[in-house]
Amino acid sequence: MRPGDDTARPRGPRARRPSRALLVAFCSLLLVATVPEAAAAAAVSAPQPHARSAIIIDRVSGRVLYGKGIHRERQPASLTKIMTAIIVIQRSPDLSRRLVAPASVAASSGIGLRPGERITIRQALLGLMIKSAQDCAATLAIRTAGDTGTFVRWMNAKARKLGLRDTHFTNVAGNRDTPAHHSSVYDLARLGRYAMRDARFREIVRHDTVTIRWGSGRHAVVDSHNMLLTFPWGDGIKCGLTKSAGYCLAGSGKPGLRAFVSVSLGGYARREDNLDHVALFEWASTLYEEKTVVAAGDLVATVPLAGGGDVPVAAATTLAAVVRSAAPVRVSLTLPDGFAERPAEGTVAGRAEYRADGVRLGVVSLVVARTTL
Repeated sequence: MRPGDDTARPRGPRARRPSRALLVAFCSLLLVATVPEAAAAAAVSAPQPHARSAIIIDRVSGRVLYGKGIHRERQPASLTKIMTAIIVIQRSPDLSRRLVAPASVAASSGIGLRPGERITIRQALLGLMIKSAQDCAATLAIRTAGDTGTFVRWMNAKARKLGLRDTHFTNVAGNRDTPAHHSSVYDLARLGRYAMRDARFREIVRHDTVTIRWGSGRHAVVDSHNMLLTFPWGDGIKCGLTKSAGYCLAGSGKPGLRAFVSVSLGGYARREDNLDHVALFEWASTLYEEKTVVAAGDLVATVPLAGGGDVPVAAATTLAAVVRSAAPVRVSLTLPDGFAERPAEGTVAGRAEYRADGVRLGVVSLVVARTTL
């Protein structure tokens, strides 16, 4: 239990449910079997998920590492609630504020909210994301926007702003199957990556088991179906299931040097789906290495010297970074057009910025190096 958090229970493999214990044991063997030596990583083929659509992206760069039907529009089921949650969080400065459950919760499944009962925004968000509670979804949407119609318009406006072109929402929970309510694994991975940048969102979705409290002493202990949270490296985010959508999962975690977001839609079985995500995370981890981008003293460029000749410039410090092994490292130099006379050795002459996969790896100063004869 984290200090000051009376809702969290320790995460990690445990025998709360036999099916989960078996899954964790199987996955633990899988992790060992799928981590090859770094030198052979490039030869490892991507796993082939069973779900109709699947993707895994680099959470830092957003780069697609594996995809299957990534732009195919499908029903997202309760992965819809990722958008619901991030909109509520961004519009709620104080998550301890209490909301009054509306009359519509009487017809909704979830944690058992009754009309008129009070629940904090944070507790309702836990119900939304861990239990996938429809009564929490209705309460959050209505009390944030005034009505669900307005909230849905906010959801679609946010999707457009984020460039989620395969996405359109018609409800706040994803519990109603309709062709007009759709997204894609590509859009949901981008949405998940965006949401996981928010510290308050991350704090909500990290839980495997929580005790939700509301009203006058009422509470419910709820479990997530996201089996990635049974591993120390798993940190989110949401499961979903409807008859038409099939099993859906958006996962986030950092099993190695890099963090990833994975999404599958149209899965056939929850256990199979979770195993596929674990395999994708472990495979993606083999694509990255920590490397020295440039070492102190390495010659980087030369600057022309008036009257003829060049002045060599070198990296003043060493820069190391986690980089996808196959990614070309690009450098942008900031240097003078030339020197009127040779500067003293060690004089700062400019800077070099290094990038890979569109991510800024770092900047090093460039200094005048010793001239070699």
